[in-house]
Amino acid sequence: MKASPISPRRSSICQRGSSLIAVFWMIAVLGMVLFAATKLLATDTAAARVMRDRMQAKRYAEMGLEVGRHPRIELYDPLLSMSDDSGGYSVSITTEEARFNINILLLNSDREILRRIFTYWKMRPEFASKLSDALKDWVDADDKISLNGAEKREYEKLGFDHLPFNRPFKNLDEMLLVRGMETVNAAYPGWRDWFTVYGDGKVDVNEARPEFISVLAAVPMERLTPLLTLRNGRDGAHHTIDDGRLNSAAQVAQLLGVFQPKIVQDLQQWVQFAGPIRRIESTGSYNSMRRKIILITQNNQTIWRGEMPSS
Repeated sequence: MKASPISPRRSSICQRGSSLIAVFWMIAVLGMVLFAATKLLATDTAAARVMRDRMQAKRYAEMGLEVGRHPRIELYDPLLSMSDDSGGYSVSITTEEARFNINILLLNSDREILRRIFTYWKMRPEFASKLSDALKDWVDADDKISLNGAEKREYEKLGFDHLPFNRPFKNLDEMLLVRGMETVNAAYPGWRDWFTVYGDGKVDVNEARPEFISVLAAVPMERLTPLLTLRNGRDGAHHTIDDGRLNSAAQVAQLLGVFQPKIVQDLQQWVQFAGPIRRIESTGSYNSMRRKIILITQNNQTIWRGEMPSS
């Protein structure tokens, strides 16, 4: 039985159907390409927006930094903050001596203040002892290991050659190389706010944060009220025009109600009242982006400058 030949009309209909399917398929492919291109363009646009916002935030921070570094600017000057519809800057000025000099604390024979800092951070005593000794071994010039410390052999076991440096820290990030500091960095990321590598080691109590004074004098925070009341003035705010000034270790001891000879001796050794090293922090903002620039100067000469994101 012979198959019936396909009529020309039916063949034409089949061809048109195949062409229609091909057209639909091409439309689908082009739609996918267009969708992918749109997503890619949106991603590029978002990346460009982030880059633009970051640059603008940095420019605002630079603007604030120039205001803050002016030698005649006062700590309470309204020019230290500015904002407009999309961005602005905020500048804080203090002394670098408002922090603890980690090198001086470690090279000093009495590391009691360092122990108090670690206690304030709620470190376990055995971990604090190991970290304290490891930090000391890093900055001293010899290869003699402290009781719970770490010298060359201990770092080699951890896979690190040429450590420790056996010299004082040149910057705070070097502290992260010390055995145990990775744990501190994870548990207490604000540790950098406590330390500096500049200055003579005496803490400027007119600028130091209340918890620093609490640790320095070994007193609970509630005992700081008379001192902070005097320091902050009638308006109760620091860095305003009515701020009072502390001017002697005896005055600090009296305001804190400290009479133990050892603590009074520590205050006389460790406090000052007008640190000469200036720390300027300028935070620029643009939309949701924040950038911070830190400048440390002495006698109008830059000692250190750094930039970082700001939360």
